[in-house]
Amino acid sequence: MKKQLFTIGVLFFSFSFLLSISGCDKGCYNPSLEAEFKDKLCTADCPKVIGCDGEEYCNECEANKRGVAVDK
Repeated sequence: MKKQLFTIGVLFFSFSFLLSISGCDKGCYNPSLEAEFKDKLCTADCPKVIGCDGEEYCNECEANKRGVAVDK
């Protein structure tokens, strides 16, 4: 059970890391924004927003957690 949880944790971290650096390619990744929001809990509402990287996120909080700003 512990090994499975560890594997899931590693996969989640890897996926989160890949998503967070995806904004770097388009020049809008903001590591300080990511650091500010990394421990915040986002609401479940999902109005769909577009980040400065052109990608679609569930909401602004989720985009910010990945270091991506959303135009308002």
